[in-house]
Amino acid sequence: MSDLSANPDPPPHDEAIAMPRPTAWPMVLASGVGLMAIGIPTNLIFSIVGLGIVFTALFGWFGQLLTDEAEVEEPLVAPERRARPIRPSHKRVLSPTPGQRLELPEKVHPYSAGVKGGLAGGAVMAIVATLYGLFSGRGLWYPINLLAAMILPHFADDTAVELSQFSLTALLVGVVLHTVTSLLVGLFFGVLLPTLPSSPVFWGGVVGPLLWSAGIYSFMGVLNPVMSDYVSWPWFIASQFAFGIVMGLVVVRSEKISALRLSPTSEEEPHDANS
Repeated sequence: MSDLSANPDPPPHDEAIAMPRPTAWPMVLASGVGLMAIGIPTNLIFSIVGLGIVFTALFGWFGQLLTDEAEVEEPLVAPERRARPIRPSHKRVLSPTPGQRLELPEKVHPYSAGVKGGLAGGAVMAIVATLYGLFSGRGLWYPINLLAAMILPHFADDTAVELSQFSLTALLVGVVLHTVTSLLVGLFFGVLLPTLPSSPVFWGGVVGPLLWSAGIYSFMGVLNPVMSDYVSWPWFIASQFAFGIVMGLVVVRSEKISALRLSPTSEEEPHDANS
């Protein structure tokens, strides 16, 4: 006890490991390569200077590696100061039924809730688009014709007045396109929802509309040039938020189901038919 109190520090640790000696030659080499690249569009002088720096760096770097000073002895940390090995714990938080495995989360919203939410959100989105057509004075059929223009190329040369006229083909194409898109977005939301934190209303009514509105705005000129020219972006974004909020509310109001996926841990022994 007296020895420990007189010398509380552990004895010095002499173990070491050989490590490459730090060097600045790689940075010099990178600078030379950069100058060579700059000289291609600007002036050949930069490339010549860069080439000289590259050769200098290579000679200096390899010259250092081939000498006895290429390595340096780095002392190892004393054993008592090293990280302790991680020991696995055998504690069980939840105990599934014997012969089965447990999957978290325990309960999730069904995929069908996302599909229903997509249909409900699509219906509300259509109402918002219809209100835009009425309040803007361009008519009831204007929004559906803009949507159908993504499939029907002859709308590309129509004016705003012509796009306000009724077209049975545009109506059928627009309804099918809007319904399928709403179903796919709702299904995607339902599949993705178990992996998302927080409320479905937040992801469906805030994050989702912001993301896909930005994406649609970026590619609208390619996907639907007619809509890109005539669309009212405030109304368009409002319809996206209406779609997302309603979809999220429908999903929230749905009853959660068990997410437990059962799989036997061992194969059952076959039974003899004659026994």
